[in-house]
Amino acid sequence: MSAPNGPADKVIEVEQQDSSYSRRNFLTGAAVAVGAVGLTSLVPAPALASTPTAVRTAATRAVGTRRPVIRSDRQGYNRRWFAPNLEGVYTPTTTDQVADVVTEALSTHGKNVKVTSGRHCYENFVYNDQTHAIIDMSALNQVGFDPEYNSYFVDAGCENWTVYRTMLNTFNRTLPAGSCYSVGAGGHITGGGYGLLSRLHGLTVDHLSAVDIVTWDAGSSSAKLRHVSEQSSDKAERDLFWALRGAGGGNFGVITRYYFADPPVAPEHATIWTLAWNWSDMTSASFAALLASYADMIPTMPDTDFTLLRLTHVAKGQLGMTLQVASPAGTSFAQHRRSAEASVASAQKRFSAVAPSVRLRQPLGGHPGYMSTAPASQSAVHLTYLEALQNLNGIGPNEFGKYKSAYMKKAFPAAQVEAIYHWLNVSPAGADMSQALVQVDSYGGAINEYSATSTPVPQRSSIMKLQYQTYWNNDSVPGTRNTGAYREQSETQLTWINDLYRAVYAEYGGTPNPANDTTGTVGGCYYNYPDNQLGTHASGDVDSALWLYFLDNFRKNPRNLVDVKKRWDPQNYFHHAQSIPIK
Repeated sequence: MSAPNGPADKVIEVEQQDSSYSRRNFLTGAAVAVGAVGLTSLVPAPALASTPTAVRTAATRAVGTRRPVIRSDRQGYNRRWFAPNLEGVYTPTTTDQVADVVTEALSTHGKNVKVTSGRHCYENFVYNDQTHAIIDMSALNQVGFDPEYNSYFVDAGCENWTVYRTMLNTFNRTLPAGSCYSVGAGGHITGGGYGLLSRLHGLTVDHLSAVDIVTWDAGSSSAKLRHVSEQSSDKAERDLFWALRGAGGGNFGVITRYYFADPPVAPEHATIWTLAWNWSDMTSASFAALLASYADMIPTMPDTDFTLLRLTHVAKGQLGMTLQVASPAGTSFAQHRRSAEASVASAQKRFSAVAPSVRLRQPLGGHPGYMSTAPASQSAVHLTYLEALQNLNGIGPNEFGKYKSAYMKKAFPAAQVEAIYHWLNVSPAGADMSQALVQVDSYGGAINEYSATSTPVPQRSSIMKLQYQTYWNNDSVPGTRNTGAYREQSETQLTWINDLYRAVYAEYGGTPNPANDTTGTVGGCYYNYPDNQLGTHASGDVDSALWLYFLDNFRKNPRNLVDVKKRWDPQNYFHHAQSIPIK
């Protein structure tokens, strides 16, 4: 850790922020919080110190953060989800307010309170008929360095782009998190946090050193802000910290801030290269060869390399692959360029036998966004890391969407290849298949250097991670998706993707269930890509879904999520369709 804690001669306070945000800058000796709110005033430390802490805290705590509901409060990023019965929105602007907000919200609305930061949940965990109040964390959006904990921090309301840009531009640090710019840190990090630097640096939760979280004691009707870590003196708090490193979304309390003692030094350089093929040149045999070559390549790639294979529907006309090569710390541009061009040349040679490659003519869609913009050439593009972040920083417009996931520990069996190829050539009547795809991300590398029990995320031996995606849109007024032709359109899109998924994993019972796999090929699903089709509390089969997400970390292992849930939320105030059960 290279951030020295020099003497503080000034305190910089952030607009509407309490003194817990007033930390010393490791370069200037001033207390700083960096983020979207901005730095607003300088106050000499002695003057601030002369004011009792309780008085300062009371002065910065807002009187009532509940506000009337506006139309946009009722809908998430995914247009499928809507909260028609929403009565109030709570918007804390300081960490000191969150415990009071939780107390007020739960005391008023009971178990019908949900928490959001970026609104990007794939399923209706927040926006549904039972939601009466929402705690919106978006105003807690600071990134900075905290000398008290000798750690960098990220507030739960930050979006990925704020985190990346601020950590890079201010501290030359980064996180191996996702690339979709407006996804909120609150849910993304606690669900695992996976992105284009994960093969080089592991999951985001592998770097997490502490979490600030507000928990609720139903017996005393009181909320408490806790700082939990592996160094917590209370074993129950250490178990809570473990659970928050992969399974914290809507399960145990309201997360306010994440801490990273030594996040990765940001790459200085990055190279991006795109390879595309025309569907008209892709036979079933060449498609099988493509998937085999791709799976064979990943275990041999340097950890600096990350790939995205977009198996788009035939309606798109093309399918393609993106390669990003990031430079390790201390690498010169000349060294990076040689390494990146060697990776590109190796991939070109590998895939030349599959089918003739072509220039990408139009965006391929999906997440993240580089292939949402056609590249200028088929040559590798050498960029600064900030440029690469901007190029891969995509999310697209608000649409209706459905997602499914799977981990793969081996290459695709023939039956899976045949099923994927078949369904990518099926065009249901009335469906928009132009944005339907199976995205295959490279996995492994530093991710697999951790044990299956080190965090709740047990998938530490996979080589690929799949995200099934389909999108559609229409002119329905928010909240009317289940009426008439709009409902029929949704059912057509959902039927296609669910049938595809069941066909691919038919050998294992219709899901990538390792318990039904004698070959060691599949490894379950990703909690940050939730899929209600796997099982919910309402349908009585939520254990099936949670097993696929967490395997033995769900119930079986000595340290498991059900036990942590029973300890910290025994009355099940924090719950959703796939939340951790209390029994």
